[in-house]
Amino acid sequence: MSNNKKILIITGSYGNGHISVTNSIVNQLNRMHLPNLTVIEHDLYQEAHPIINSIAKKYYINSYKYFRKSYRYFYYANQDNPKKCFYRYYGLNRLINLIMKEKPDLILLTFPTPVMSIIKKDIGVDIPVATVITDYTMHKNWYTPNSNRYFVATEHTKSQLVQYGVDPSIIDVTGIPIHERFNEEVDRNAWLTNNGLQPNKKTLLMVAGAFGVVGGFDEMLATLTEESDHQYVVVCGNNTQLINTLKAAYKDNPNVLIIGFTKEMAGWMASCDLMLTKPGGITISESLCKSIPLVFFNPAPGQEGENAIYFTEKGFSRITNSYEETTATVLELLSDEHQLKQYKENMQKHYLPESSKNICMSLMQLLESTNSQSIATSKAGLYARLFAK
Repeated sequence: MSNNKKILIITGSYGNGHISVTNSIVNQLNRMHLPNLTVIEHDLYQEAHPIINSIAKKYYINSYKYFRKSYRYFYYANQDNPKKCFYRYYGLNRLINLIMKEKPDLILLTFPTPVMSIIKKDIGVDIPVATVITDYTMHKNWYTPNSNRYFVATEHTKSQLVQYGVDPSIIDVTGIPIHERFNEEVDRNAWLTNNGLQPNKKTLLMVAGAFGVVGGFDEMLATLTEESDHQYVVVCGNNTQLINTLKAAYKDNPNVLIIGFTKEMAGWMASCDLMLTKPGGITISESLCKSIPLVFFNPAPGQEGENAIYFTEKGFSRITNSYEETTATVLELLSDEHQLKQYKENMQKHYLPESSKNICMSLMQLLESTNSQSIATSKAGLYARLFAK
């Protein structure tokens, strides 16, 4: 890249997925050693409306348990009409300020940002826009008219985008970017042995921390340990109360390992035989890389529920809706070597490696092929264009 270029990344901090994808792409760009490239990241909604955004994030987190019906309504409302979005103008003023200040040559979205449609179509700002869709099914808020490039997880997602009228030639099926450590080989036997577990036993990875406010892991773990001699690794995240409770209850059980927040999920996914978690886009992409079959307990409606359905239809996972069904399913799968092997093989066939690298190469081509002009008008002039519509 001969000339100085700037990429403005718009992301969001609802869960860790969008930030994780952003970090994966930025890390890849750094590894490419591009001295003429500047990358700037902004959490648009947090910067534009911090108080409202904080409330919205709490609603989103608690929607898993307390607000499922209302979240289902908001997620599925007017799916066929992208213009009908109650927060379509949300963050507009902040986004205009960012564009005028930074003068980016390319805007990359790693978070559904309907206000970008206003910028591109209604105001007519001619800056290339690319989008990384971080789930396995399409939602209308990812769609930006006059966008230049989409990066999606699967052919299924691509076909859904095409139904919105997007030209198939600007949609790249790349998979979802994950951290580069997931590509490293792991010695399963050594990993389990070094963590005090036995390599000859089937091992369940229970990601309790992924469920936030949802309880029930202690009850399920009690049933599982009573009814089998399998091993259980419980990742509690930052839930100190759950960590202390479970460590006290299982301090004398060699088949149970309780851990808190860990950066070693790649090692655990590579070493365990089955994972119980919620179907967040990044977690399941990591599981696809490591070919670890999944059980989704009572997935929330919306994008995670759609992810769970897609993974189950592809033969990567099972969905359960109660504690009893979950424990029965886990024990059934851990005892069925043929089924686990089939799930693993299905995942290996569908995994797309080097997602971050392929996305970044495409972004560089997009930068080289476009000559984005700086906005030659005032902020008032941009709003005048909008009101003229």
